[in-house]
Amino acid sequence: MRCFVVAILVSFLSFACARNYDQVYSFYSLKSLNAPVQYRISDFSAIFGDSLFERIGLFVFYEYLGVQRLYVMIPENQEKRILVYQLPETKLLPWLHPEKYMEKRKLFQNKKIATEKCSSEFMLEKSLVAELDSLHLDRNLYVLPYSDSLNRDMKHVIIGFWRGDEKLHYFYYVKYDDFWEKKGPRFSVYADVFKIMEKINKKTSFSECR
Repeated sequence: MRCFVVAILVSFLSFACARNYDQVYSFYSLKSLNAPVQYRISDFSAIFGDSLFERIGLFVFYEYLGVQRLYVMIPENQEKRILVYQLPETKLLPWLHPEKYMEKRKLFQNKKIATEKCSSEFMLEKSLVAELDSLHLDRNLYVLPYSDSLNRDMKHVIIGFWRGDEKLHYFYYVKYDDFWEKKGPRFSVYADVFKIMEKINKKTSFSECR
């Protein structure tokens, strides 16, 4: 049975809809996920420079409880070092308070930020490198479970892209409490991506990034 569902993000192109027992899932292609990524690129470029996004690599925007970070992983980096950048905290979420968020962000962009206090790099353990590589972040479709009982965590977002050629290969992952953990191997990547990124995210802090 095929069906069509209106996307909650207008930039998403509906790809397919599948039924799994009593749960309906909508799968979306991310080829048109441009605007949400571009405004994040603009925010980070305003502080850290446009050249940040000119290299080949994996770019992961990790947002949790109002903290916005960018993780950059370069494929030719044999030591598997990760570059991490953090925007000064606004305590506001752009999709919940867009106008207030943009006002606060504009203040930061007009103010000189000590970028060395908001950026760092570190080396990943081989086990974490293997876990991260196994996710194939840019190869998975965005999946939306169709249920009124699910609690989507709007404060926990993973979005980004892989730049390996002329095109950007986007990805986007949604947190629903412990929903994905209960759905078996077919959907395990949607749970594992948050677990692995949480491990990576704990490896650094920016107490002076203001």
